[in-house]
Amino acid sequence: MSSPGPSPAVVVMTAESNVVKEDEEEPDIRREHEMGYHQELYRGFSPFMSFAFCFTAVNVLTSLSISFTDALRTGGSGVAIWSWFVGSGFTILVGLSLAEICSVYPSAGSVYYWAGQLVSTRHAPLASFICGWFNFIGNASANAAFSSGFASIVNAALILDGKQSLSTGAQVGISIGITVVWAIQNIFRIDQQGWFNNLAAIFQITSTISTVVVLLVMAPERASAHDVFISTYNGTGFPFLYMCCIGILSTLFSMAGYDAGAHLAEETQNASLAAPRGIIGTCVIGAVVGAAYLLALLFAIPDMALFMENNNDDNSSLNLAVAAYKLAVPRGGALALTILLVVNVYFGGMSSITVTSRIGFAMARDGVFPFSSSLRWIFPPTKAPLVIIALVVSIDCLLLLLQLASTTAFAAIISIATLGFQISYVIPIFFRCTVGRKRFPVGEFNLGRFSLPIAIVSVVWLFITSIFMFFPSTYPVTGDNMNYAIVIIGGVALIAGTYWIVSARHWFMGPKRDRVDSIVLPPVFIATVHFKNTEE
Repeated sequence: MSSPGPSPAVVVMTAESNVVKEDEEEPDIRREHEMGYHQELYRGFSPFMSFAFCFTAVNVLTSLSISFTDALRTGGSGVAIWSWFVGSGFTILVGLSLAEICSVYPSAGSVYYWAGQLVSTRHAPLASFICGWFNFIGNASANAAFSSGFASIVNAALILDGKQSLSTGAQVGISIGITVVWAIQNIFRIDQQGWFNNLAAIFQITSTISTVVVLLVMAPERASAHDVFISTYNGTGFPFLYMCCIGILSTLFSMAGYDAGAHLAEETQNASLAAPRGIIGTCVIGAVVGAAYLLALLFAIPDMALFMENNNDDNSSLNLAVAAYKLAVPRGGALALTILLVVNVYFGGMSSITVTSRIGFAMARDGVFPFSSSLRWIFPPTKAPLVIIALVVSIDCLLLLLQLASTTAFAAIISIATLGFQISYVIPIFFRCTVGRKRFPVGEFNLGRFSLPIAIVSVVWLFITSIFMFFPSTYPVTGDNMNYAIVIIGGVALIAGTYWIVSARHWFMGPKRDRVDSIVLPPVFIATVHFKNTEE
């Protein structure tokens, strides 16, 4: 005689318990299902880890230091500091617009996914295809900038220690080597990296405070307020107005990548709130920390013209941020500050590789790349996109090799990185305030009535400053010092465009469409709730 099955009351309670458990414990997974995807990556980031990762990936201390040389040559103190104030202010507005969209669509694809959701189904494939490619190449170039900056700062530390300056080939070798090391670290599970990023964020803030205090207190001479805020230095050969336009590049590069937390949204708990807050927190705190650090560097240089003369290409291989350390404090102190900087570059580069691998994974998951089925493979023990990480490292190495061919390759790399970020940011925000304006849902984080005005200002700012990325930085323009950003971006656009026309447009459907509120509750759950309400 067969045993009796569970009573109807037990079945009802079991179904109810399962649904309640899903509601309470897995809202992020349910939201991912609504966006059309399954949980493949490991969701191990806490809200603070999301902010720490975003802040570490942008790494204002590092970005400002490695672009400080170009900042001083394209305007000196006056242009550098006012570019920072203006640029970081507008960056916060852009960050607010992106955070609002991120709250509605917390996807690893970030801007790539958002672009496809904010337009019609017909136009989604092309919109997401363009946005994704620009964001991917921008992130890959940012990786290369961190790698090159790491080698540059290591070289500066060796010079401070009395050693010979490394050759360009040796520095490129170090850049490629550290990129491989970062890639290996990215094989580990994301929560293990998360604790590392928590440490990195705290280390970055404390080392920045230490550096600022040391520079301001120990500098034997300081620049006047007039020198810092008014005086300029033109090392470009171009007219003043033109110089001011290209002088904004170092600020835009230093603050770029603040969408990093959005790329880790599928690995973050309570992502609809944690990821947007990470973006905004990074923009605001980065702006304040960057302003303090930049002011400390500039006040530590009492005579900008003499400083630039003593540290031009013919007389020194020192990074100018390190040269400011050397000017302000004894050699031992300058070396200690430089080592702090090296550690920060290391943290920033590791996080940057993580970000690029996630946008690459999101695009491969939807079939954007050739051989996407292989590229999207997840390493089971750690749930890391191993093949995409290998692809990212290969692209980074090719970009780093450009430094063997051109003296202005680094400036081109940061131009490519900044331009890739800018264009990929402007596309979803533009769609948000135009074709997607009426159907854009209200997320957990929203700007209310200020949403549309902030989005419009962000679009205008991103569009205008993106044009500056193509401008050459030195006159007269030669084959050796031209801005190769236009060549590389043009080459990538040609390859991606050809791939779209010949193949992708015939089958690529874009990221999966969002299905908010489309999940239907099981009938037994609805019946149980109705029964309880009747009793009450």
